[in-house]
Amino acid sequence: MFDLEFQLENRPGALAELGEAMGRAGVSFGGGGVFGHGDRAIAHFLFRDGEAAARAAAEAGIAVVAIRKPLIRRLKQGTPGQLGAISRALAGAGVNVLVQYSDHHNRLVLICDREDLARRATGEWSDGGNRQTGAR
Repeated sequence: MFDLEFQLENRPGALAELGEAMGRAGVSFGGGGVFGHGDRAIAHFLFRDGEAAARAAAEAGIAVVAIRKPLIRRLKQGTPGQLGAISRALAGAGVNVLVQYSDHHNRLVLICDREDLARRATGEWSDGGNRQTGAR
């Protein structure tokens, strides 16, 4: 999976244009969100094929700011404090969370400044993890 960061205009129809571009290319979204600020909006979306998504955006004239490999973790749903616990584990490892959202499978999607440290610090929340996620 890949996280793509897009820069959109903060206006009616900008998100529709992104969605239509992906639809024309047959590229499905796997989670994400859009955050407006002033006349700009930053969008982060998860895609199985990052290159295909980037091509579709470029063909539609939509700026791709970055393509990153996200850290995807499963929190123990219904247990209070999970976001705090995983965030504290990252902070304790000296990792800054740049972006956080959820995918369509209720997993936490994180873009961190130090991927290697982030993966090690959050191993107990991996899909194959132990006490935090339960056996799958």
